[in-house]
Formats: sequence, C-alpha cells, structure tokens
Amino acid sequence: MSRPTPKNAGSSQLLLGIVFVLLSAVGLATQNVVSRLFFVPSAVFGTLSLGGWLSPQLSNIVMLLALRMALMAAFLTAASPRLYPKTFTALWQLTKAPKLLAYVVGSGLCLFIGLTSLYFSLSQVAAGIAIAIFFIYPAITLLLAWRYLHQRPLPYQLGLMLVLFFGVALTTLGSSPNPSSTANPTLGIIGGLIAGLSFGIYGIFAEIVLQPQAEQQSLHPVPFSLITFVIVSSLASLSLVFMAPVTVAAASWPPILWMTLFSALITVISYVLSNSGIQLIGASLTALISASAPALTALFAWMALQEALQPQQMLGVGLVTVGVAAISLKAK
Repeated sequence: MSRPTPKNAGSSQLLLGIVFVLLSAVGLATQNVVSRLFFVPSAVFGTLSLGGWLSPQLSNIVMLLALRMALMAAFLTAASPRLYPKTFTALWQLTKAPKLLAYVVGSGLCLFIGLTSLYFSLSQVAAGIAIAIFFIYPAITLLLAWRYLHQRPLPYQLGLMLVLFFGVALTTLGSSPNPSSTANPTLGIIGGLIAGLSFGIYGIFAEIVLQPQAEQQSLHPVPFSLITFVIVSSLASLSLVFMAPVTVAAASWPPILWMTLFSALITVISYVLSNSGIQLIGASLTALISASAPALTALFAWMALQEALQPQQMLGVGLVTVGVAAISLKAK
C-alpha cells in the first residue's frame, strides 16, 4: 500500500520552489553588478576599493565574454549528467537535424550580440539602468512571435507593453554624462536597446528549438544551453582575431580571472536553481519571480557600488519590473 502524502507536502514544495527561484534572481542580479565592476572602479560597500580592471573597448568586452562563456560551458558540462543524463546523446542527434541546428546557431549568434551589447551598456551606465533597458526584450519577443509564429498577444499584454516601453523611457531620463568620466550614457542606452532586441530574437529561436514543432524534434534546455554557451565562446574567441589587441595590465589579470570564475559559477548555479524552481512551482510563477531582476540589480548596485538612481529612474525600473512580470505571467 502506498504511503499517504503529507498535507503540508504541497505547501513545502511551493515554498522550496519560491526560494530556489528567488535565489536564482539574486544570483543573476549579483552577476550583473559584478559585470559592471569589471569596467568601473568602485568602493564596494563604501570600504573596499575594487574594479576598473578593463577599459570598455570592444576587444576587452569580447575577451571577457569568451572567458565567461567557456567557464559556464565547462561548469554545465560537469553538471549535465545529473541535470540531464542524455545531454551528449541529444547533441549528437542535433547534427542529424540541420534545420534545428540552424536555429540553435542563430540562437548562439543572437546571444553573442546581445551579451556583448549588454556588457558594453553596463560599462557606460548604472547597472540598474542598463538591466531595465535590456528587459525590454519580453515585449520584443511578443511582437516577433505575433509576426513570425502567429501567436497573437492578448489585449492586456499589448497594454503592458506600453507600460514597459514607458518605464524604459523613464530610466533613460537624467543619464547625463559625467565630465570627469569617459563613459557615454547615450551609447550605453543604445547598447542596452540592442541587447534587448537581440534577446528578443533569441527568444523566438529558443522557443522554436525548445518547443515541439510540426515535423521537427525539440531540444532539452540543458543541451540547448550548453551548445549555445559553446557557440558564444567560439564566436567571441574568433572575433578577437579581427579586433584591436586586448589591453589589460598584468596586475589586473588575477582579479579578472577570479571574478570571471565567480560570475560564471553563480550564473550556472542560478540557471540550475531556476530550472529546479520550474519543476516545483511551474513556469508561470517562476517567470513572475524572475522578473524582479531589474529591481534587484538596482538595489544591489545601490548597496554595493553606491549607484543611486534619480526618482524618475527608480519609477522607470519599477514599471519595467511590474511590466515584465505581468507580461511573463501566463494564464494557468
């Protein structure tokens, strides 16, 4: 006879899932702040002087991306037997599906462009502003899905997109250049918009790859993530051949490598926690909690880097957070 399920099993599973997804959001917000630290020297928590190891030139940004993605691929490869034992079988079968492989390569290309633009944006404007602008991508994904996948958005989603766009516009107000800084807020805002557009297209490719389509197999998220990490790392490494030489002081390499290792590890852990949360509480509630990333990034940047936002920018970050949460939340 089977053992009866405890009455509190459902609530315990819900609480555990929420904790996993919250920790995932905290991890991703933390790595956003760490990414900002690579380019901007700061007094962390007002005491420890850190950061500014890289100048925000394109070759340095691409080099950082190549290192981080290679480490993330290595970490995910080590974890894949536990996360999805058939990872390498799925990757081998992918070579026999050229159409699906083309979509995967397209995903990797969009991810490369998006992350390069996002890191550049983080080097030019406050972390909370960069991530808020970047989070325009759910609205872009909705519009592209309407055009190319014939998934008509619901009326309330169209209204929320206007809220999201208005929030992004508010975050860009007051981003005036600092005369003592070489940062260019205008270019940083453009970089965030390009990142959002690239991730919007990436979302379409990912949906095609991960969701079963007519006469086309789908791919599990673990092998999909692994192959996209490898593609991005390879594209970044190849791009360095055609770019200006990387300029890094010898003394900066140790903190760069350690912080890259830390950010790669925390990103992969966040990925695992998010997927564990999806299994426990479902994708809808996971998306709702994960939408806290812009607000968490702004909060952590304020606490750790003393990056204060102006009132209209804080309102913009709040509107982006609410808009993304509401757009991402799907009807049960």
